[in-house]
Amino acid sequence: MTKKNNFSILIKNNINNSILKTKGSISNYQDFVVHDGPGLRLLIFLKGCPLRCGWCQNPQNLSLQPEIEYHPMLCLECFKCSEICPIPGTIINDKEKRINREICNKCMKCVDVCLGKALTRTGEIKTVEDVLEYVLPYKTFFDQSGGGVTLSGGDPIFQPDFTLGLLSSFKELGINTTMETCGYIKYEILKRLVEETDLIIFDIKHMNEQRHIEGTGKSNKLILENLKKICNETNTEIEIHIPLISGYNDNEENIRKTAEFISSLNKITKVDLLPFNELASGSYKAIGLEWKYSKNKKQTEEQLNKLKKIVESFALDVNIGGLR
Repeated sequence: MTKKNNFSILIKNNINNSILKTKGSISNYQDFVVHDGPGLRLLIFLKGCPLRCGWCQNPQNLSLQPEIEYHPMLCLECFKCSEICPIPGTIINDKEKRINREICNKCMKCVDVCLGKALTRTGEIKTVEDVLEYVLPYKTFFDQSGGGVTLSGGDPIFQPDFTLGLLSSFKELGINTTMETCGYIKYEILKRLVEETDLIIFDIKHMNEQRHIEGTGKSNKLILENLKKICNETNTEIEIHIPLISGYNDNEENIRKTAEFISSLNKITKVDLLPFNELASGSYKAIGLEWKYSKNKKQTEEQLNKLKKIVESFALDVNIGGLR
């Protein structure tokens, strides 16, 4: 009997069939990661997010719908895509853009025939069972390193049934779990997800409500209230990520107010300050979008250390960059 068959039997013997058949949209896996949770980890990126942060590092995951990515360096200019495209004018004679996205219906026919893999699909429908069969071969590495699976995105809470099915199944199979989230969802749903997770990495973008709306499209009231409640009503470990967006939330006043709020919760001790990532432009270009933060710069080491000291002054354990 093959290992794959053994894994399938293990899954079917331990997980309810209705959970195994639950479907969700995933963009990709990233293996042997040493951040976003303890030990060696496998990251699973789920599509869909309730916020629209202008600095998002994974814009291909904002929507539940699949995206067509285009990478001009791989284009062989064979124009197989043009031959099969059902909408005239969608494939254009411009190697840097190639797709008129205003009329593209994302039928994916061009992706299927692209010889150089310059056109690729981001987003596939998977069942919980599909994901478990992919993940289980990594369990030995998880067990030896104290690692496990991290659900990221997008935001896993945008697909709550699928995410809950994954988290409960991982728990049943003895696999450590981390979930990254912005927390913008009804509390009753968030609590159920948190209770099935070993570690929650909770993002705080800004303490000022109006600035939060300007940056993400949503108020921060529900987010902050949800964080208070899960601290009081669950036993799950919680860490805070603060993505530092230059010119938006990386000023001393906001960081001080954020640290003050975190320390008032009397449960959270670990905070990661995430320096601005200048490399996301390629992700936007691949799906045909302009990135409004393309000219922003990463914070200097001096500025990062100054912000770190502010957070540490509230008796919090602070790390820069997400690595532990």
